[in-house]
Amino acid sequence: MNGPVMSLRSAHRMAYGMGLALCLGTPTLIAMLLLSGVVSPGTQAPEGIYQQVGYLFTGLVFLSGAWVWGRRERVLREFKGLIEDQRPSVILRESLLYAAVFEASSLCGLVYWTLVGGHAARHVWGFVLLTPLLFFALVPRYEWWAKSLES
Repeated sequence: MNGPVMSLRSAHRMAYGMGLALCLGTPTLIAMLLLSGVVSPGTQAPEGIYQQVGYLFTGLVFLSGAWVWGRRERVLREFKGLIEDQRPSVILRESLLYAAVFEASSLCGLVYWTLVGGHAARHVWGFVLLTPLLFFALVPRYEWWAKSLES
């Protein structure tokens, strides 16, 4: 393999690894906090304003996924036109940006736990588990970056 391909592969490996650590580490930490009882579950019923907060969090999580999807497609389309020296930094920046955006889901789960955790635990766990699922589904793998250079 030539130099730029190796640097792209190593940049992707580093970015994907760091993003994966973030998107697995934060939900794991939150799960440990919830299961150990360090963060007490909220006692509010998921009605009225608390139900609206849940809807808001759900909308934010889906909006973050849609935003990443749209941005990913645009960045992959424009990737071939970049100067070779810029490509590894774009892979790193985009992968870590997407991972950081997906962290909002876990944080929504933690906040929702403190509000209504005792009554809506399945919703809380849904928010927490969506972080790594969104990462695996939407963060470009190396093959996607390489394919964007061919087209």
